[in-house]
Amino acid sequence: MRRFLGGGALIALLTTVAISTALFEGVSTIADAFSKGILVKSAALTPAPPGAPQTILIIGSDKRYLSKDVIDRTDPPHTDTIILVRLDPQAGQVSTMSVPRDLLVPQFSYKGSTYYNQKINYAYTIGTEYGGTLGGDTLALAVVKKALGNIEINDIIDLNFETFVSVVKRLGCVYVNVDHDFYNPGNDGYSAIDVKPGYQPLCGYRALDYVRYRHTDSTFARDARQQDFLRQAKAQLGVTGLLSHWQDILSSLGGAISTNIRGTTAVLRLVSLALDSLAGPVRQVPFPDEPTVVQTAIGVQDDQTATPGQIRQVVADFLSQTAVNPVLPPSQPGAPATGQGRHGVRTPPAVVSGLSATPSTTNVQALTMANSVPFPVEVPALTFDWSAQNGGPYDYYSYRIRDLQGHEHYAYRITWQDTRDRPGSYYGIEGMDWTNPPLFEGADIRTYGGHRYELVGNGSHIQDIGWIDGTDLYWISNTVFGNLSVHQMIALAESAQSVR
Repeated sequence: MRRFLGGGALIALLTTVAISTALFEGVSTIADAFSKGILVKSAALTPAPPGAPQTILIIGSDKRYLSKDVIDRTDPPHTDTIILVRLDPQAGQVSTMSVPRDLLVPQFSYKGSTYYNQKINYAYTIGTEYGGTLGGDTLALAVVKKALGNIEINDIIDLNFETFVSVVKRLGCVYVNVDHDFYNPGNDGYSAIDVKPGYQPLCGYRALDYVRYRHTDSTFARDARQQDFLRQAKAQLGVTGLLSHWQDILSSLGGAISTNIRGTTAVLRLVSLALDSLAGPVRQVPFPDEPTVVQTAIGVQDDQTATPGQIRQVVADFLSQTAVNPVLPPSQPGAPATGQGRHGVRTPPAVVSGLSATPSTTNVQALTMANSVPFPVEVPALTFDWSAQNGGPYDYYSYRIRDLQGHEHYAYRITWQDTRDRPGSYYGIEGMDWTNPPLFEGADIRTYGGHRYELVGNGSHIQDIGWIDGTDLYWISNTVFGNLSVHQMIALAESAQSVR
């Protein structure tokens, strides 16, 4: 036994040495890649003690330097995306908060000039025009920090559109639960896009078009969509998968990254922090939505405002080490539903506030679509009280999807819009004969009404609740804002039944 324990300890030691050596070599390569980019120096950055939580400001410039077919190619860049990421090894979680690019900043100064009531993303433009790319980074950092009540920021990373596209291409396509039809021909001053609803892989520029779209939605819908994209990418690849692609990611970055992170010691600290933090969920912290409607040359748009009290509250939530997870009702096995499996006649669930009977016309249209898929189409017998459908060709949409091994599957999606809320609030039901998509990797298992459900959350609400019936998978998807409560999501799932 002593000899066995000694041998086991030796194996563990050798394994640790091997992993450490590989990690150090990887860290050295990452540090070398970072050194090829622009070094950001700013007094607004606060060095974090080893092992302490760390806040990183990630800026996405809307400048597509390599693209020749975009109307704004010669325009000075803005910060199209402003995301704060907090790695917290003590809480074992990652928190993300998107700062609206249209957030109005009362004033900021730069090189002797003062700018009043400008959008927060304009700081990057001013700094780039008058101080080069380095000036854009540092001014954006200072303005974001001040706008958020002098929040402590430890690192900054600036990536442009081309870098994002290249990283997605090298990682492979990311399967995304697209909640409605995204279409714009591109002849009206906005970028072209054509992405149909439903769970599907998005690659390269198609993924970029999706995460930055806001033409008929809103800045907040896009911010929520970007965070949801990151959540689904993490769920698909996992920590191990992300680490296995580090060389591909580095090849994509090249010299396009601007950051203050330099040297193997700084990179090793960041990698270790990420490993300790990524084990838990990615917690999305919503920014307050206070639109101010203004008229522009293109049309009407919403600038955003937030009171000092609102900013203090959202920053405190972002920095909190207490995970804000939705409270899930405990499993309640109960009696199974009548009929054969989930496709049979179901016992209506208990009355839940905010839900009412689904109109019969919904089942009629779903039955028409059912001819396009080789399995029963299920529709919830209840719908959200403020639901509406756009009447377009993709409210009821059937399609085909290939899984990770390239096998083709049939699928459908039915979409509703929450008409009372901000633009971009869509929920729906999806069905397919692929029962283990990445979306439900690591799902929380619960039993309600005698049926097994897979629940996926984002740290504040239930985003998806799915169930398997034989060889088919169905799920209810929440809006990107989480408009539907936990009980409403469960009730919708419990009420789902076949229209055949």
